[in-house]
Amino acid sequence: MKKIGITAMLVLFVIVSIAQPQIQFDNTTYDFGNIKEEAGPATGRFEFTNTGNEDLLLVRVAPGCGCTAANYTKEAVPPGGRGFIDATYNPMNRPGNFHKSIRVTINAPVEEGKTATPVMLFIKGFVEKRPPTKYELAGYKEGNGEVRIKERYVRLETKSNTPLKYEVPIKNFSDKATTVTFLNLPAHIKVETSFKKELKADQEGMITITFDPKVKDQIGNVREIITIQTQDPVEPKFTFYMDINVFEDFSTYSPEQLKKAPVAVLSTELIQFGNVAKNTQLTQTIKLTNSGKSPLHIRQIKPSNLAYTVKMDKSEIQPGDFATLTITFNARRAGAQNGTIDLIINDPKNPTLTFKVEATVLN
Repeated sequence: MKKIGITAMLVLFVIVSIAQPQIQFDNTTYDFGNIKEEAGPATGRFEFTNTGNEDLLLVRVAPGCGCTAANYTKEAVPPGGRGFIDATYNPMNRPGNFHKSIRVTINAPVEEGKTATPVMLFIKGFVEKRPPTKYELAGYKEGNGEVRIKERYVRLETKSNTPLKYEVPIKNFSDKATTVTFLNLPAHIKVETSFKKELKADQEGMITITFDPKVKDQIGNVREIITIQTQDPVEPKFTFYMDINVFEDFSTYSPEQLKKAPVAVLSTELIQFGNVAKNTQLTQTIKLTNSGKSPLHIRQIKPSNLAYTVKMDKSEIQPGDFATLTITFNARRAGAQNGTIDLIINDPKNPTLTFKVEATVLN
């Protein structure tokens, strides 16, 4: 009886272990050959058969990059049935050779605590570079419409008492004149153009932007967004971004003013959180003391790693007093999470005071 029971159990085990879906692709690599960049997205199809004895489901189809999209059979594929995965590659602005992967996971049974072993598919090919457009030939590489500016973003710096001027070329590539207006400009931004308000057909002009740091009254990093509106039918509104680092100007300080200036002292230049469990939050504090003879102002706090946030109990520190800065670490991503925190202050000798933060997030 015992032998019969053991034999039955073995037969049942074999049946269970054999009863499962299995995926067999006709090919695991699709070669697009040469495709033209200007022709737009190209699609290749991978076909497969369920060679197992249970229904097969594609649980996850994960392309290896954003330039590859995947469409695939969503319903269950019976034993002996056929299914497909379509891989679409977008060649725009990607000239040259490409080789990308797609990770495919099915509903095959696995041991508890483990994940199914994925099947890897690959696409490859060569993108022939498109000829330059009339906009690119003129140096206007960004934008979608007929009215374009030559650049969309700049990084600049200036002193706190020195106005900053920047010129941006603009061109109307269309055969119709257009008005150019600037929306909701703040008081510290002035805009002038070489063409007044109307840009004629096929005309190139200049936009001059003046940033006044005295009116803005902010030390440290400042982002300005200039919104431009035209009568372009495709892109009637677009933006120009200016990231400006404003330095406080201490060059005009007299020797007497320097003697009476604030002096910043940190209680430590390194904060270590050590090993931290994932998805937890920890805090530590640091003291910033003013050992000078006039008030110390914290103008701006800039963490290099966004996992760290800083709050302070005061932004103005009187002589002999201190402020408490609370540093919070959010352990969202595994691995080493190091960084620096810059304090922009009105200490002439140390206008930017920096301390380090370190942590290791465990899986």
